[in-house]
Amino acid sequence: MRLRSAGAFTLVELLVVITIIGILIALLLPAVQAAREAARRMQCTNNLKQIGLAIHNYESAHLVYPPNAVRSPRRHNVLTFILPYLEQQAIYDKYHWEEHWYADVNREATEVDIGLFLCPSAPRRPNQYVTDYATCGSIDARYGYHVRNVLISGGHLTERFPTEFWPSMLGPDARTQADVRDGLSNSFMLFEDAGRPSGYENGKPDGQTNISGPRWADEAADFGINDWCGVTRCVNCNNRNEIYSFHAGGCMFLYGDGSVHFHAEGINVETFVSLFTHNAHDVVSF
Repeated sequence: MRLRSAGAFTLVELLVVITIIGILIALLLPAVQAAREAARRMQCTNNLKQIGLAIHNYESAHLVYPPNAVRSPRRHNVLTFILPYLEQQAIYDKYHWEEHWYADVNREATEVDIGLFLCPSAPRRPNQYVTDYATCGSIDARYGYHVRNVLISGGHLTERFPTEFWPSMLGPDARTQADVRDGLSNSFMLFEDAGRPSGYENGKPDGQTNISGPRWADEAADFGINDWCGVTRCVNCNNRNEIYSFHAGGCMFLYGDGSVHFHAEGINVETFVSLFTHNAHDVVSF
């Protein structure tokens, strides 16, 4: 009887198969990562829409928008005001408005991670009770010297009124819909400032670990635009109380009408400021 040898892969064939599998994985991995980021962006959009709806429900009930931040006589943040409209009534009921948000009596209410305030694309920070979404009260020309010295004098941007700062919706004071003269669909209402309290710059950690205002109940979560990178960009430069996200190439913005839009970090500065101001009588051009 003749013995017939069993078939087997040669070493060369095995190496070819491994190479092909490696190539397929290399091609597939970016697609999987892109799909995951698309899902995270969709969740981020939904978070902002829910917050926007809560703000409008608050306005319907009180006939005025919630303040971006209260600093006297006690310190509170806008997100605390809208907790009942975000199905967080239990937390709201534990909150003591007669005390600062950081008072011992408020620890039970404020030391809670609320998923709706967290962008899925940002790094996880469990048990730090943070928010990736905040109001931005103004573009401050006193400290953001690039606004006046570079943008305006360089012809990149026309001046708005008032000259000291350009206020956005919800900041610095609560206002009614009638006060938003530029139109709700032409005015930003809430912004991303993700990653705090850790510091990031141009997509990389900058070594800082104590950026102010990260907590969702902290009145210091509200910020003003004081820093620019390049010549005209103020988006995704750094998260040291500036507009910043972990979405590639731009940020999510909640508008006054409750819609959410993704804007590229290179958005035209004239368009950006027109959308930022709520009562500058300027015309938005895309």
